[in-house]
Amino acid sequence: MPQTEKIVVLGSAGQIGTDLVDTLRQQHGSDNVIATDIKDQPKEFKDKGPFVMMDVLDAIAVYELIKKNNINQVYLLAALLSATAEQK
Repeated sequence: MPQTEKIVVLGSAGQIGTDLVDTLRQQHGSDNVIATDIKDQPKEFKDKGPFVMMDVLDAIAVYELIKKNNINQVYLLAALLSATAEQK
């Protein structure tokens, strides 16, 4: 029997991330795809499946999330908007 995919999408609240999470949840089941973002999300988003508010720069928290949930796929979509990145 094939292994169940356990997936985390880091930085999932943007346009690409929300579409990706929806598609992955349709393919692998809502409980098998964890969405994360640095900002809390609306109830409608969180009601669709697991959501964890976290900062991807916290390597220990990311590692613990991956280990605790037996994650075998990671999508990294976290980024600074170009205007913010240019200022910093």
